[in-house]
Amino acid sequence: MNTIPKDELITDKAVTCCFTGHRSRDLPFGGDVSRQGVKNLISTIQLVCSRAYEAGYRTFMTGMADGADIICGSVIMDMMNDVRYKGMKLICVLPYREQRRELSSAGDRYIHSLLLERAEYVVVTGEAHDRGRYRERNQYMVDHSSALIAVYKEKQRGSGTLQTINMAKRAGLTTHIIELDKNPQFYID
Repeated sequence: MNTIPKDELITDKAVTCCFTGHRSRDLPFGGDVSRQGVKNLISTIQLVCSRAYEAGYRTFMTGMADGADIICGSVIMDMMNDVRYKGMKLICVLPYREQRRELSSAGDRYIHSLLLERAEYVVVTGEAHDRGRYRERNQYMVDHSSALIAVYKEKQRGSGTLQTINMAKRAGLTTHIIELDKNPQFYID
């Protein structure tokens, strides 16, 4: 794991894309990757990431939370193993060093560890006791990117995903939103 101080990360924003998305509890079937709807979601994320690569994006940043962040990071890790995607890099941005303990699934903890090992860099943006640690992580990723890929569904109350989408729009990032509510293929059993 190549951890660097947050002030030392230098990215070429023009070729850097970050992810945002909901936790497993807000994904179809609770993010259960054995369900067809979630497999369809993963295929859609792969397609969107492939298009980003074709558009020149080479560095992808994930916030490493359970759900969409882990899924998107896994998609990038798989693409990095494919010879068609030369020069692809993953950067893991943690809101605090011990974030892994938030993951309830042993599978997610395992994937989290794999992503940290495969990442070009791991950046920690805050401390566990910082109240705004997730917002700071999200702003950090937006500040170091020129594009955002989001996995989003409308919720009655605000969410960190919507907050990050709004940050990205205000910063002028190209945004691609995979809208869960408008894609019934994500809810096929």
